[in-house]
Amino acid sequence: MRQELLGFLLDGLHEDLDRIIKMPYIEWSNFDGWPDAEVVRISWKYHKARFDSIIVNLFHGQLTSRLVSGLF
Repeated sequence: MRQELLGFLLDGLHEDLDRIIKMPYIEWSNFDGWPDAEVVRISWKYHKARFDSIIVNLFHGQLTSRLVSGLF
């Protein structure tokens, strides 16, 4: 419950402090086969083009996951 409250409060602060007035439309590319470092760099650039506040700078980040088959 505390985590949900904190997320709600941070989201409200982010919306009030966001420096982006008009969010640009960004069409995502198909990143299949791209190096991870390049995908991370472009994804963060897209994110910052739409969301830029002190909350983003302090608390936002990126998470990646990978699905591997054939282990069993």
